[in-house]
Amino acid sequence: MTRDATTNEDYESAVAALMSPVHQASTPAAIREASARRRNTLVDMTTYLNRIGIDLTGDGRVPGAAPPMVIHVTGTKGKGSTLSFCESIMRNAHGLNTGLFTSPHLVTIRERIRINGVPLSKETFAKVYWKLRLKFESCCVDGPEKEDEGAALPNLPLLPGYFRMLTLMAIYTFYHHVKPKLDVILVEVGMGGRYDATNVFEPRASSYRLTRGVTVIDYDHTRVLGSTLEQIAWEKAGIYASDKVDKIGPADGGYEGFANSSNATSRWDSIDNVFASASNTREVLGVLERVANENLCRLDTVGDGVTSSSDLGIGGDHQRGNAALAMALCKHATRDMPKVTEERVRGALSKTTWPGRCQTLPLDGSPSIRLRCDGAHTPVSMNACLDWFVDVSGRRRPSCRHRALVFNCSHERNPLPLLHSLRTRVAFDSVYFCRADFERPSAVPKRLEEGWLREPLTRDQKGKSITLADMMAVIPSTKLEAESWQMILSNIWQVLDEYRSEGDVASPEPVAGLLVKDALDDIRQVQVDSIEVLVTGSLYLVGSALVAAGWEEGESGGDIHAV
Repeated sequence: MTRDATTNEDYESAVAALMSPVHQASTPAAIREASARRRNTLVDMTTYLNRIGIDLTGDGRVPGAAPPMVIHVTGTKGKGSTLSFCESIMRNAHGLNTGLFTSPHLVTIRERIRINGVPLSKETFAKVYWKLRLKFESCCVDGPEKEDEGAALPNLPLLPGYFRMLTLMAIYTFYHHVKPKLDVILVEVGMGGRYDATNVFEPRASSYRLTRGVTVIDYDHTRVLGSTLEQIAWEKAGIYASDKVDKIGPADGGYEGFANSSNATSRWDSIDNVFASASNTREVLGVLERVANENLCRLDTVGDGVTSSSDLGIGGDHQRGNAALAMALCKHATRDMPKVTEERVRGALSKTTWPGRCQTLPLDGSPSIRLRCDGAHTPVSMNACLDWFVDVSGRRRPSCRHRALVFNCSHERNPLPLLHSLRTRVAFDSVYFCRADFERPSAVPKRLEEGWLREPLTRDQKGKSITLADMMAVIPSTKLEAESWQMILSNIWQVLDEYRSEGDVASPEPVAGLLVKDALDDIRQVQVDSIEVLVTGSLYLVGSALVAAGWEEGESGGDIHAV
C-alpha cells in the first residue's frame, strides 16, 4: 500500500497498511530477507527509534518526563497473563496509569496497545501510525544511509516490518500519551528475547527504571530459537543483557559461543535483580542465572506464592505462578515508592482479566452453551488448559451433557503432543478442526501426516523415543495427500483414536475445514441442555471464536502529544 497525497489517514487505512506488503513479509523471499536481519534487530530498532525522536539508551530525548518504570517480560507460557497481573497491581493497588504492549491480538489490532487496561482508541491508533509513517518516509528525503552509517547490515527497509512497527507505535504512544500521562509501561516480548524488537530498554538508562522477568520456558518456535530448552533459555535471557546494542548482534557468537565460553563473574558483584519463575527446569534456571551473572545481575527465582487460584481473576491453577512472578516484579519496580498492603495487591489480582486465556463466556448469552477459550499451543500449556477445562466442565458442572472440541494450531509446530493430550484426557462428543479467520503468513511448507507420525510421541521404560509409526505395522495409506492442514489434523486424530488404549471410548469422526463460526452453528444444533465447548490450540483460533460469539472490548480515552 503506497502512500500518496490521496491516502486516507484513518484507522481502517492504517490497519490495511499494516497488513499489506508495506509491513508484511508475505512471500518466501521476503520472509527469508526479514529473517536474515533477525540478529541485527537491536541496531535496526535503535535506528528507527532515533528517526522518531526517542533515545532509550541514555537520558532520553523525549519532551517531558519519560515513564519512570518499565516492566519487560519474556518466556514461553504465561507472558501475557503475568503482565496482565502486573498491570492490574500497578493500576488497582498502586493507583498508577499504565501502558501495556502484548501480542498477538485476538479480535482487533488495537488490543496490543492498552492504556489503563483498555485497547487504544481507533483515533489515537491511526494518529500514531500515520505520524510515524510520515517520520520514516520524510527522514529519507536527504539520504538515510549517511545517517545510518555503522549499521551491521546495509539496506535497512524504509518502513519497519509488522511487529517492529507495532512495537515502535507502542513505545511512541506510551512516551507521548497525555490525559493521562503514564507512570509505568509493561512490555511483552514477541518471540525469544535476545533479538526481539522489544529488547531495546537498557537497565542503565537514567530516564526510566527497568524490571525484567522470565516466565516458564517450554518448546516453542524451535525452528528459530533452537531445539533444546537450554538454547531457548539463552534466547529468552537476552532481556537480562546490558549495553544491548554493543553486545547483541551478528558478531555475538550465538548460543554456541555462549556454551563454549567460561563464566567467571560472581553473583555478588550484581548491580540489579532480575526474575524468573521457579517452575522452570534446573537446566533452564542454570542458563538464566549464568546470563544474569555475566550481566552483573542477580537472578531471583519466584515460586507459586498465591495460596489459591480461586483468588485470581484469570482461571486455572497454573496462574498461581504467573501471579507470584507479577507480585515480585511489581514489588521490585516500586521499591522506592510508598508500600501498599497485601490486601490491596490481592484485590488487584482478583480483578485481573486477560482475554483468550482460561476465558469463559456464554454462547448467545445462554448459560446452556459455554465457550471455554484458551490459546494453549505448547505441550505444557495444553496440559494446564486441560486441567482447567476438566475442572470447570466436570467437577464444577457435572450436569454437562455434551463436550465439543474446536481446535487448530500452526502448521509450523508439532501437533502430536497437543492432540495426544486432548484425545487421552477428555472424552469429547464432537470434534472440529477449524480454520481461523486470520493467521500470520508463513514460508514453512506443511508436512503430511506421515512426517508427523514419525515424530517422537512418548518414551518407553528405557527412555527410548516411541512414535505412532512404531505402534503400527504399516502407516495407513488413507492419510496421504490431505487437502488442508485441518484435514491433516483430522487424519492424525483418527490414527490416535485407532490406537487408543484398550477400554478407551472411541472418538466421533472429526469435522475438518469449517470456519469457527460455522462449527459453532453446528454445535448449536445439538439437542441437549448443557454443552461445554473447548476452543484451543491457537490464539488466532480463539480470536475467531470470540468474534463469532460477538465478544468485544471498549477503547481507551486520552490522546498523544505528537511531536
